[in-house]
Formats: sequence, C-alpha cells, structure tokens
Amino acid sequence: MDNVNIPNPPQVQPSNYMVFAILTTLFCFLPTGIVALIYASRVDSLWFGRNYGEAYEASRKAKNWCIITACVGAFIIIISMTMWGTLMKVLANSAGLH
Repeated sequence: MDNVNIPNPPQVQPSNYMVFAILTTLFCFLPTGIVALIYASRVDSLWFGRNYGEAYEASRKAKNWCIITACVGAFIIIISMTMWGTLMKVLANSAGLH
C-alpha cells in the first residue's frame, strides 16, 4: 500500500450562507448578491471534493459578499427614502399645502 498523505478534514463544515445570499439578492442589491450566490454555491462542492481550505475561503467570501449586499441595499433604501421625502416636501410647498 502506498504511503499516501491524506489530510484529515476539519471538524466542522463551513456554512455556505446560501439562505442569506438568496435573501440579500432578492431584497437588497442584485449585482453583488449574485456574487454572494456564486461563492455560496461553491462551498459544499469544495468541501465534499476535499478542498477544505478553499471551502472555508469560499464560505468567508460568501459571508462578506452577503454583508456588502445588505449594506448596499440599506444605503439605497435610505437614499431613496430621503429623496422621496424631499420630493414630497417640494411638491407640498409648490401646491401651497405647507
């Protein structure tokens, strides 16, 4: 029998953050959410392919892209609400409704 050096897997499989990626893609910001989905989808296949380091790296990137997507979505919502409020105020003032 060959002396094959097979590394032992880490104790815990990393999270793939798929649910977080799907929700942030649907409700926050599509372009960065797609990146999060790509990394999230790679975690399990890398893990079961015994690429443990790459699986942990894909998990970390999926989480980071989910956070970025959520932050961009929150920023867009805040800017949109601010612009909407300003528009309503301008329209009310122009109509003489003070």
